[in-house]
Amino acid sequence: MKSIIKTISTVVMVLLLSTSMFAQKTGQQQQQQQQQQQMMQQHQEQMKQMMQRMNQLQERTHTMNQEMNRKMQQTQSEQMQNQYRYMYRFGEQMGLTLGNLKNAAEQCNLMLQDRDMTRDRDMQRDMDRLRQRLHDMTGDAEEAIQAMDRIRLRLQDKDQDQQTQ
Repeated sequence: MKSIIKTISTVVMVLLLSTSMFAQKTGQQQQQQQQQQQMMQQHQEQMKQMMQRMNQLQERTHTMNQEMNRKMQQTQSEQMQNQYRYMYRFGEQMGLTLGNLKNAAEQCNLMLQDRDMTRDRDMQRDMDRLRQRLHDMTGDAEEAIQAMDRIRLRLQDKDQDQQTQ
């Protein structure tokens, strides 16, 4: 009888331990899934912000190009017309570059949303690197547009000086 009680108590202990371990493992899996879901939401928000930033940069570039075109037509100096034309063409190319960058960001975003692709940790890490590179490139594009705007202002000052002489 004692041996049956010992056996039953051993079986009960094993069942309790395995149930506890299963519950702990399930809890860890749920926690990992929640963390992964939070990370995905953060990436989605970052991508959304980056896309908004690119839209703003495209709009700034478009506005500057309109200004360059107007100034190019208004100026009397052939040299200034050429300089405005250079800036206008540069602005056009910058707008195309931003459009391509935006398209690449949209594709990256689609990849980040694909659960099959993000299940592989190495692939997830590489896609995160891609997302970060796109973010960095957006910052670089913003700096280029700021430089472009400074050049535009200098050209306008130079054009005004020539017109007043």
